[in-house]
Amino acid sequence: MHATCCLDPRPAAPALIRWSLGLLMLTSGVSKLMNLGGFVNGYLQPAFEQTFLPGWLTAGYGYALPPIEAALGLLLLLGVCRTCVLLLNGLTLLSLAFGQILLKNHGTVANVFLYLLMTAAALWMSAEDRWVLGGCGCRRRTAAEL
Repeated sequence: MHATCCLDPRPAAPALIRWSLGLLMLTSGVSKLMNLGGFVNGYLQPAFEQTFLPGWLTAGYGYALPPIEAALGLLLLLGVCRTCVLLLNGLTLLSLAFGQILLKNHGTVANVFLYLLMTAAALWMSAEDRWVLGGCGCRRRTAAEL
């Protein structure tokens, strides 16, 4: 006889992906927030000064990114407004990939695209993800509304 587990693995798969992405984004955002000036002025601005992006845009992005990453990470971990947050996470990752493409950091671009693939998979499987806290007004459209 085979021992069976009482836990259905289908909701666990998207939850594990979502938690992994949430942990990544939360720790990334918090670590940048701990030294925000150093991140913007010591890393971001010097790295992008040889690109076509204006300094004011790079600085604005640099100051906005860490709290956005931290908030997305926390929301992903909790599962609040899961579909909307996963979509916003994907857009954030696309913006990170764009910057790394400009810097010709191809290895980092590949890593970011793996995180983007994970985000797309979690978004695709989100209907199976039952380990969430609840919604925030994001709802699925019914067939009649389509």
